[in-house]
Amino acid sequence: MKNILSSAKTAVILLIVAIISLSFYTYMLVRPISYGMRYINETENNGQVFISTMIFQPDGTVININTNYDEPKESFYYYKNGYLFLITATTEEGYNEEIAYIDNNFDEAIATPFYASKINAFNIVYEGFWGYDSVFICDSAKIFAVVGGVVELIVIALTTISAILWKRNKCKN
Repeated sequence: MKNILSSAKTAVILLIVAIISLSFYTYMLVRPISYGMRYINETENNGQVFISTMIFQPDGTVININTNYDEPKESFYYYKNGYLFLITATTEEGYNEEIAYIDNNFDEAIATPFYASKINAFNIVYEGFWGYDSVFICDSAKIFAVVGGVVELIVIALTTISAILWKRNKCKN
């Protein structure tokens, strides 16, 4: 193992892997929406638990799965400046009109309860009436952040060890 880690080729390959994986890891942490991952909200009302799930697709559609629905529902969404807008339009023309309205009246749109929500890769916060917030959590993104961070640290450690061993072997010769 020491012979493998002490070669220049290994050090360079590990450095390239570390840079690529760090770039991917950073992107996954700062992206605005966790596409394809589940954002889940569990709410209890009068002793009954309601579970809502939202799965965002890169094409501007969101799949809503809710214990109140018999079937998953698909609708449109729009993302702008850290805010998620669930679009009420059901046609492409209506979608484009609503996007134009949001773009032209952004401050008014984000002030409308249950219309604009803050979103990032880890959660969605709906700010509703009377100060009631509804939070959807993306557990998959949180797990990725922890596991990816550990993997990244291991790759960086191996790269450092390999570079040190290579440098020592180079100095001995």
